[in-house]
Amino acid sequence: MALTRRSFLLRSGVTAAGLIGSHSWAERLNAQAVSDNTFFAQIDSVSIPLRDWSGFTVFGGSADVLAPRTEGDVVEIVRHCRQQNRQCRVVGRRTSWNTKWYGDGDTLMLSTAHLDALSFDQDAGTVTCGPGVLLETIHREAWARGLTLSNAPAPPWVTIGGAVSTGSHGSLMGGSLSSRLTRCRLVVADGSVVEMKSDHPYMDAARISLGMLGVMTQLTLQLDPAYRLKLVQQPMATADWRQALVDSGPMSFVHASTRDPASTLFKVVREASVPPLSDEVVTGEDAHGQFWMSGPAHLVVMNFQPPSPTIAGSEWAVPIELFSSVMEAFQSLDLSLPSMVWLKKVMGESSLLASGNDPQKVYVECGAYHDVAGSQNPRKIVEMVRKVEALMLAYGGRPHLSKLISMTSGEMLKVYPALTQFQEIRRQLDPQNMFYTQRLAKLFG
Repeated sequence: MALTRRSFLLRSGVTAAGLIGSHSWAERLNAQAVSDNTFFAQIDSVSIPLRDWSGFTVFGGSADVLAPRTEGDVVEIVRHCRQQNRQCRVVGRRTSWNTKWYGDGDTLMLSTAHLDALSFDQDAGTVTCGPGVLLETIHREAWARGLTLSNAPAPPWVTIGGAVSTGSHGSLMGGSLSSRLTRCRLVVADGSVVEMKSDHPYMDAARISLGMLGVMTQLTLQLDPAYRLKLVQQPMATADWRQALVDSGPMSFVHASTRDPASTLFKVVREASVPPLSDEVVTGEDAHGQFWMSGPAHLVVMNFQPPSPTIAGSEWAVPIELFSSVMEAFQSLDLSLPSMVWLKKVMGESSLLASGNDPQKVYVECGAYHDVAGSQNPRKIVEMVRKVEALMLAYGGRPHLSKLISMTSGEMLKVYPALTQFQEIRRQLDPQNMFYTQRLAKLFG
């Protein structure tokens, strides 16, 4: 039997679908797009559905948005927005469940679909690409060159720009994908291009910025030599969650029960790799009936394909030494949680808006997701997020910025003390708030 992230969720029953929202957004954006496309006659446009990937947030219909192919196109768009005193928001695959990627009023929306240049430096072990390149493309091309993008999140169908800008984590021990960013080019509010290397004073703001600093047109990320993994799904006692995360190796994660004494450990270990590396994926069952999968790293833990129907929810990072109290609350309090939550080990990093801010500390990244089903479950999901956020605030938890967040700007400042520094940098690069919409201001202050 094939063991995939999709089958993990399906086996747990975490699936369903539904839609919420209105059609006014589509009408407003399409009306504005007619004017935009006339002015930018030489710049392509694409049609995007005004919804997130799961159907949790749906504004109805679709919209035509600008799709620049070059950095020069982006510069032209940004300079026009400045002259017209308009805001500009960049969209990728719209995988976030909240609405931070939407604009306000006549905001000009810009798609990264055609910013998809891709090149590798095998001697340096790096990839340089446009923000619209899909992770699955990088994985495939990197593997062919004997390289692996280790910190990538599980879904391979998201864009590299979105995954980096939101601080998305993978299932392998380490910081977020953003911690792999070594160089980038950013078109800022005055239309100039700022190139940043690892030692640039603004780099830790740019690593996780949600598009608030400008339009990132090029990224360079550090890769690792390619390797294969073996993942084994095995039962464990829920009470042993800490031991499972600490002792099962740096690449393991837990599907922890919020109701029962039994949970599931996904134990991941490196396999001996002898060139040439095979891209074959093998699955099976051992003598104890435990499912296993063996193959290239990106196909074992970075190959989650969304089931349909789909899910929505939030993630939080909590210092591992404080997480025992969180697990106790998960078991004893009415938090509207699903039957299972995902736990994985991550390392802190230097990004100003990282969910784990101490590079020397280990955190538990905890994800809770309900199915999206009709008119009831969206409310259930929001209720869960609000309850768990209150708990996380008490134990040093921080939210994953691309997932659902209901916190106030005051609460965000409390858990992100470096937000003040980030805002100072943002105002220097974007004094007119061209990239800072009301939706973003409501969350970040």
